[in-house]
Amino acid sequence: MNSNTVLAGLGAALLAVTLLVCGFAVCCMPATTQALSSAVSTGEDSPYTHEQLVPLAVATRNFTVDYHQSMEEARESLAADVVDAARAAAAEGAPKYFNWNQEAREVLADTDRPAFDTMEALSEVSDRYALDADAVSHLEDCNRLINGVSSYLGMFGVAALIVAIVLGFRKQFAALAFMLRMGPAFLLFVLIVLGLWGVVDFNGLFAAFHSLFFVDGTWTFSYDSLLISMYPINFWMGMGAVWVGSAIGGGLLLFAVGCFFAWKAGVQQRGLAEAAAEAARSKKGKKGRR
Repeated sequence: MNSNTVLAGLGAALLAVTLLVCGFAVCCMPATTQALSSAVSTGEDSPYTHEQLVPLAVATRNFTVDYHQSMEEARESLAADVVDAARAAAAEGAPKYFNWNQEAREVLADTDRPAFDTMEALSEVSDRYALDADAVSHLEDCNRLINGVSSYLGMFGVAALIVAIVLGFRKQFAALAFMLRMGPAFLLFVLIVLGLWGVVDFNGLFAAFHSLFFVDGTWTFSYDSLLISMYPINFWMGMGAVWVGSAIGGGLLLFAVGCFFAWKAGVQQRGLAEAAAEAARSKKGKKGRR
């Protein structure tokens, strides 16, 4: 096994991880949250309307995914969005006015305290009205995880690019073709296995995924809480489809590039074979003249 073969195998593994990371990056885009929440955050069992839940879902995504210099300021900003939506939803004449009880209205009537304190007090009335302490804590855990590993995950892509450049510089087109085709193929195999698991038991897959990164009990919430109203199970199923679709789409593109290099390797191989045959004929001709 030569160094080019080792590099091709390493590059294929790095490429598979890179495609997975790219799919996750698409999931983290604000537009993805906007589109999915618009489709599934219906507000049927929520004191908020669909039109209110969608921007709240995007604001919560911003709190969860984006980097914040001050988490305290980020919490206050998210709470302000929630409290503003709550006051609009609980206002007399609003479509969901009768979904709000008197205790919640009394909390919202106090306009002197900070938004986060208001949200916390509102969540103590019911987590249907606001994000409670457990929900905020989980979102902060997600933010630390995403921002903590994002730079390291990008290194997989850089490493894959370096391997591809080295193989290209060496004109090892067959090895480069292997890398570009086997990386997506390996990823597809993994995704098929996970996809079958998701079809059979999506909740089990969802729980297993969360248990890898979070302590049990810190990521489960009541079915009618504000967090679940913004992000119901269909939202996460859609997010999974976006993740898989994006990764496979990128993989197909790289596979096509790999086919091009496989053709180029064939041309190279035929050229070497013809050159070797020509050299052999020339050598034989010289022997004959002697």
